[in-house]
Amino acid sequence: MTAIRFACVAAVAFAVYWFGLRGGGCGAPGAVACPAPELEEGVGVTLNAAEVCRAAGYLCDGRSSFQVARWQLDKGKLRVRVRLPEFVDEKTARQIRDAAIEGIMEWDGHPFPLVLDTGEFTYRFWDIGVVWSQRLYSDNAGVAHAGGAADGKRFVFAVDSIAVVVPPIAGAGPLLGPTSDPAALRAQVKATAMHEMGHALGLLHSDSEDDIMFPQFRPGATQVRVSGRDLRTVDALYALPNGATVH
Repeated sequence: MTAIRFACVAAVAFAVYWFGLRGGGCGAPGAVACPAPELEEGVGVTLNAAEVCRAAGYLCDGRSSFQVARWQLDKGKLRVRVRLPEFVDEKTARQIRDAAIEGIMEWDGHPFPLVLDTGEFTYRFWDIGVVWSQRLYSDNAGVAHAGGAADGKRFVFAVDSIAVVVPPIAGAGPLLGPTSDPAALRAQVKATAMHEMGHALGLLHSDSEDDIMFPQFRPGATQVRVSGRDLRTVDALYALPNGATVH
């Protein structure tokens, strides 16, 4: 029995290593290059806003000073867990999940390669999990639970989850409500997932409705994309020392 137990423990440990820990980190195949140490040890550093905010999109809009808060580049990749919503029929659930994935992948390569985990079960650790909801507080279409704290000179950023609301769909399994145009439904799910993924990367709201990070979704829109200004903003964020203060 002891030998069997040892074999089971060893198998579990190997699975955790192989599926969860192996191949991660900067510099690995398909990951971002490892950053200079000073780029990840910015706590206590003060940056000049006049220099930082130039050509930085909307990074500094509405903020006289702020702390740079983002994922550490030495993670190398971000793994995003996107399961099927459970309160609609399987066909609709797959369409909804595919729309969310399409939105999330708009950020692929800015700066991280995004690795999707869509299986029903997984042994891997993920960084960001998508949670499906039928309704959130204040009628929000989505929300990202992000936060962070200083750890010495490093700032540790984390995202608990991003929640995406699926609007009512007539005849879709147990979820009842007004009829929704399928294209408009997919566009809203895609836009919401894209917007909340932007927050999950560390972005705040934009002041232009041409950007996906504008705080209001335009009803009826069926073509939604990350704008060039969105990408400039996130790229500018990740070019700054993590945890530094912009003033």
